[in-house]
Amino acid sequence: MILRNNNLLSMFLGCIAVIFIGCNKDLKTQESSSVEKAPAVAENVDPDCVEYVALWAAGDIAERLGKDRKWVFLNYTVDLWDVPPADGEGNTIGKLRASSYARIIEKREDDYKVESPVNQVQGWISNEHVKTTSWKNPKTRKLCK
Repeated sequence: MILRNNNLLSMFLGCIAVIFIGCNKDLKTQESSSVEKAPAVAENVDPDCVEYVALWAAGDIAERLGKDRKWVFLNYTVDLWDVPPADGEGNTIGKLRASSYARIIEKREDDYKVESPVNQVQGWISNEHVKTTSWKNPKTRKLCK
């Protein structure tokens, strides 16, 4: 009888250990996958030096579209979206003009969440509209890095 109780106790403790180890492993997997998918928030630690996107210049866009620069200035805009373009369809919440600079709020793969310099609307744009990024003083617009 004592031997049978010891076997039952051993089996019970073994099951508890397997359950605990299995649950712990799942938690570690969930933690690491959530870290991998986390968006990269722009590291604007210094308020006098923040990162901006520079959209393609009107001349570059005009050449690509076969239009003149004046047409681009009057007609061409880049939509700001409420969700990252890589995530699928969203709603247009603002616009940027060619040659614009916009402060980066967040980065996610090939998409940028930016703030419009005109009306401070925050929305997402695709990297395809970005010529380059640079660090500038938001007051003077001078390069700081």
